[in-house]
Amino acid sequence: MKIYGIQFSPVWENKPKNFQRIKDLLETTYIIPNSLLVLPETFSTGFSLNTDITSMNEPSTSLGFCRDLALKYKSWIMGGVILKEGDNFYNRLILVSPIGDLCGHYDKIHLIPNLGENQVHTPGIGCSLFEVQDFRICPAICYDLRFPELFRKGIQMGANLFVVIACWPKVRIKHWKILLQARAIENQSYIIGINRIGSEPNNEYSGCSMIICPKGEILSECKEGEFILEAEIEISEIKSWRTEFPVLEHMKEKTFLP
Repeated sequence: MKIYGIQFSPVWENKPKNFQRIKDLLETTYIIPNSLLVLPETFSTGFSLNTDITSMNEPSTSLGFCRDLALKYKSWIMGGVILKEGDNFYNRLILVSPIGDLCGHYDKIHLIPNLGENQVHTPGIGCSLFEVQDFRICPAICYDLRFPELFRKGIQMGANLFVVIACWPKVRIKHWKILLQARAIENQSYIIGINRIGSEPNNEYSGCSMIICPKGEILSECKEGEFILEAEIEISEIKSWRTEFPVLEHMKEKTFLP
């Protein structure tokens, strides 16, 4: 399956400009049909905690944009939005199919207290698993990357591909790189990590989006700058490596997981 990751600099709290920038970037690349296109966390607004703006007309606005992309490129679209359900606001990843259907979502479980996110958003209650072609995808959002038990739960559910979307700050970018590779190695799975670039009132971002194979090797990487990340991933590589070196068969699940 072909993967495309869109690393760009969102304009603060400006959905129309961000939608247009994503469209412009995609016009520079030929997209193979039935691929997976991944957008960063809160791609339409940047990491704003102003829910009056981030959740306005959601999910219809950002979902509608993703549906348009899916239909145009005949591909799967994944990205992060903020939306309100009842009295709660969620930092949510959505997946849209090549025919424009909303196929699933995941709500960020670990809300970062350093930025006050836990005072604004409501945490999700569990992992999600999406089936796309031969892959079983377990998604995660930014701060979730620091919690390996989420990824182990994904493995228990049958995951072989993890997608991490993020607004990961430049000051801790070394951690981002190391943790992405560690999650790939320990779970013998592909990892797609899509981060943003640019600056906001409270943070600066430096990208370093990556696609990593089950052995922990970087297949594709973009450092700073706006960029479309590309890689081809194969289910056979996962099966081969897990057979050759069956680490996951040796997990002591009853000892470490409830």
